Amino acid sequence: MVSGNAPGESHALQVQIPCIVFFVVTPIFIIIRIWTRIKLKSGLGYDDWTILFSFINSLAVSTLMMASCAYGFGQHNANLSVYNRKMTFKLFYVAQAFYKITINLTKASILLLYLRIFIQRPFRIMCYVMLGIILSYMVATFFSSVFQCTPISRAWDKSIHGSCISIPKNWYANAGFSIATDFIILVLPMPIIYKSYLPSNQKVALMFVFALGAFVMITSIFRMQTLNFSSTSPDPTYDIASSLWTIVEENVGIICACLPSSRPILSMLFPTVFPSNSGSGPYGSSSGNPRSNTFENTDSAKSGWTPSRGDKDAMGINLTTVKAHGLKGSTSEESILRRHDGLGNDSDGNGIHKVTAYYVS
Repeated sequence: MVSGNAPGESHALQVQIPCIVFFVVTPIFIIIRIWTRIKLKSGLGYDDWTILFSFINSLAVSTLMMASCAYGFGQHNANLSVYNRKMTFKLFYVAQAFYKITINLTKASILLLYLRIFIQRPFRIMCYVMLGIILSYMVATFFSSVFQCTPISRAWDKSIHGSCISIPKNWYANAGFSIATDFIILVLPMPIIYKSYLPSNQKVALMFVFALGAFVMITSIFRMQTLNFSSTSPDPTYDIASSLWTIVEENVGIICACLPSSRPILSMLFPTVFPSNSGSGPYGSSSGNPRSNTFENTDSAKSGWTPSRGDKDAMGINLTTVKAHGLKGSTSEESILRRHDGLGNDSDGNGIHKVTAYYVS
């Protein structure tokens, strides 16, 4: 805590506590995600690197907010020295820019995970469209945050002559976009999973894991409810409820984005809901063939097991990402979303396909 401020009550703990908690909790899920990739030998994909970059930006936000609290963020504005007040607003200003990057990169990571899992063409097109919209908005909102005032220094020092955009309108626009895109990302995979021929328990498990993203939307809504109060308060360094929800929102988003890759932990906690493998039966096989994690096409018997590609029929959907187990050194992992009639026959008449282990990674 720096010196120079008058004594008085403080709301700094509203920011400091969630920062400290997520300094510990969020890295755990990042480590689990990376550990899962290494354990399954699936390699780090664009989705993993994107969430790592998002996590680094979230650390920047939390660090800046903690530093801001050291200068007096959370205390009454009148109790802060002139220098500490400027430093508080300057750190908060920089944190805003990193927040815009964090929240949108997390959404991008989830969409990249979808692209890694599903191969159905219409779904992938929708993901690419959403990805383009979100990344474009991220760039736009980043620069609108950086250049919110003219000159820039007026953002943290209102004694400087100049002008600024409407902060409440800007914050509400960002919150509205965030909630809307959260909802779209949440519901995107649900129809495909629902129509799939996965066993019911695995179907429910998949939908449950992806539906956990609803927590991000809930935190965004809570944050939105505090925006008007925080952005129009005559005591902005003391009324900091929106900053609390900013820390919670970005970290919950990263955690939820890591959950689909945390199946080993979920399997230990809920073995009946998240089985470690599909076993045997009409939807599973314990075949030891290292290529047995795909569908077998009778027209390609000479080339053995080959990845399937979805066609345009709307009969049904079979599978997300599959992984062969029990084989040392096996690196076979395919993203499969095959449509068929539910009886093992390909909807395009190309032959019979055999389903084996289902595993989301």
